[in-house]
Amino acid sequence: MGENTEISEFINLSGKRALVTGGLKGIGKSITSRLSECGAKVLVADSDPTVKQEETDEKVDFIQCDITDSSQLIEAVSKAAGNDGLDFLVNNAGIFPTTGPLEQATDEFVTRMLEVNVRAQFSASREASKQMNRNGAIVNISSIAALRGGANITAYSTSKAAIIGLTQSFAQELGPKGIRVNAIAPGIIDTPGVQEQLEPLKAGGLDISAAIAANPLRMSGNPDYIARATLFLVSGLAEFITGHLLVVDGGSTA
Repeated sequence: MGENTEISEFINLSGKRALVTGGLKGIGKSITSRLSECGAKVLVADSDPTVKQEETDEKVDFIQCDITDSSQLIEAVSKAAGNDGLDFLVNNAGIFPTTGPLEQATDEFVTRMLEVNVRAQFSASREASKQMNRNGAIVNISSIAALRGGANITAYSTSKAAIIGLTQSFAQELGPKGIRVNAIAPGIIDTPGVQEQLEPLKAGGLDISAAIAANPLRMSGNPDYIARATLFLVSGLAEFITGHLLVVDGGSTA
């Protein structure tokens, strides 16, 4: 399937309502775009204070939301659900600051990482499930760092590993209600955040493009690859799949 293929030819989400956290840039932006393209009414919840409504797709609504603030999160879920209930939640928002050497990781740093990357996803899923229609779907964004760890990203890999357990447990509990819960573990994806993380290493000779494409397929990770995987997991194509971690990494963890 080519990058410019219209997935709406294969998946029709007309009439569905979705909430995407952190959907203004990178992976979240691609997910939002694809869901909207396939007919879903999407609400983006993002903490970026500089965004303006006109900067988003005309078919996409926006609400400024700090996902760690319970009242703001509940408001976002309620707005996304409207009077018809919520169909999809994509827990994409998260932070990826490099931890640095283990001895330099403070308790405050680790607490903040877990608060944003784990507790907020837990709360969003809990609140969404209260207003989610049968045949609804939740997709959590984890990382291949959850599977193999990594030096200097200890807190991050720990938070993303927790998402796997969260996904499996929610799948068990919400399955009887007709709600599927899955997760995606992206490999290195070419986003502004990843570029920013790798930039300091450029002075030392790192070829950023080569690093991003350092996988068996020798392909740069495109945010749209994660968006396509998300479409699959929320669609009827995946109606018998729940509690699953879908690794999308060009074979990096093979």
